[in-house]
Parts: sequence; C-alpha cells; structure tokens
Amino acid sequence: MYLFKTQEGKELCHDDFVSALRQIGACDCKTLFVHSDVMFCAMNPEIKRREFTSSLLNIFDCLNVENVIMPVFSYSFNNGKDFDVKESRSLMGTLSEAFRKMEGVYRTIDPICSFAVKGKLGEDYKAFKNENNALGKNSCYDFLDKQSDVKYLFFGADLAESFTYVHYVERIINVPYRFDMTFNGNITDYDGKTYNTDWTISTQCGGVKLYGKNEHFKKRLIEDKKLLWMPFGDKELSCIAQDDARKSIQENIEKDKFYFLERPYTDADLTHEYVMKQDGKPVTHC
Repeated sequence: MYLFKTQEGKELCHDDFVSALRQIGACDCKTLFVHSDVMFCAMNPEIKRREFTSSLLNIFDCLNVENVIMPVFSYSFNNGKDFDVKESRSLMGTLSEAFRKMEGVYRTIDPICSFAVKGKLGEDYKAFKNENNALGKNSCYDFLDKQSDVKYLFFGADLAESFTYVHYVERIINVPYRFDMTFNGNITDYDGKTYNTDWTISTQCGGVKLYGKNEHFKKRLIEDKKLLWMPFGDKELSCIAQDDARKSIQENIEKDKFYFLERPYTDADLTHEYVMKQDGKPVTHC
C-alpha cells in the first residue's frame, strides 16, 4: 500500500523511502539525527494517522543504524510554561511527537531543546549531566558533537531553514551576534519530582537580522558534495555528516563573519534583547 501520492500521480511506498535514504547515505552512520516534515505530498486517505506515522517511523528501523535522534523541542521556558519530560509536547511536528512517545525512547531533560533518543545513546544521555543550557558547552548538542559517526537527515525538512546545529557551532565559537538568554521555570522529571530552575539558550542580539532561510549555505554544501540531496515526492531528502557540517560552518564564518546574517551588524545592533517574543506569537525556533 502506498503512503503518499505526488502531484503528478506517482505513488510512494515504504520501500521507496528506504531506498532513497540509502542512496543519500542515511544508513552509513552510527547515529542519525532526523529533522522531519512529513508532508511530502498527499497522504493515502485510506491509512489512519496512527498507522501512517508508525509506517514512517518503521523506515528508520530498516536503516539499521545504532541510534536515532529527533528534536522534540518544546521551548517551554521561552514561552513561560513549565516543562514535564513525559507530557510536554514536541513543537517539531507530528513525526517527532510520535517518536517521543515510542517505547524505548529516552527524552533528555531540557525545557527548551530536548532530544528524543532511541538506541544505546539514550542510556548515555540518561547519565549525561546537562549544565542547564540548550546550546553551548555541556548541552545535549555538545554531548552529541563529541560522538563519532553522526549524520543529520532532513526528512522532508529543508536544511536551509531547520538546521539548529548551526546555532550550536556559532555559540561554541562565540560569535558576537548571539548572547545567552536565561529563563526560569519548573521541570517535572521522570520520577514525577518537580523543581524550579534556570535554563539558558544562545539567541540572536536585538538588532541582528538573520536569514529566513540559509539557501546560500545549503547550495554551498551541495556543491562541495558534503550534503547529499535529492528531490523526493513534492519535497526533498538530504543528509550530511556532523564533522562536515561543523567544519563548513566554522570555515564560512572565519571567511565572512556575516555569513549567516542577512545584513552586516554594527555595534549598536549587539543588544542583549530577546526578539523572539516581540510579535506576541509562541516561540518555535532559536
């Protein structure tokens, strides 16, 4: 039974996904970090939503990688909400929320940028002590950055607008156009214990203008053959090794300190003002 049908009428089934992901090297790693947007095209109306998400999640099992990670960011503290590791919903889409609820998946205790981890690495994350920050030293991203053989998969999602790892690298190399913003709230852990704490995230300075989409970065990665990309359905699939991504982010910033900015900043732009909440809408990104 097919899962999707494209605008041209082509049907896409489970095996088509597995074959395509193997072509872009998503199976050739120890840990696969998945950014997802599952609306590749029209869903098969005969499949119930729960069965549909289960079929998509099964695709990753067929890749036989040791660990699968999905971002299940809640941005709880940014939005003035408490964080419950078992109950707070992922804002990263339907697939990430379904993955979070799967048996054997461990969610990291991070009220801003939590990970859902399936595999041995989940036990390692359980023992890992986050230093109360979502990006930067001793964050979940920092722990992952120290692992070998990691790849990032963009499963219908677009690297140009969904690669949070870029902001981790920016924080690690301490770019001047981002600053640490600290939020406070309550966390309820796996034992049901609730406690009050602060949590920090690196965010853009008040006068800095970021690109809406880093298309120039994505294009460069494809040209350099670091990002393996292919159209799929009405969307796309792409995959990149963590080491290649980190090196490319750092090199581009070293060559051009405004590389990830829509326009150059001035000293007056480097205000420690949190701009994500200024429009009154919920925070859904860094």
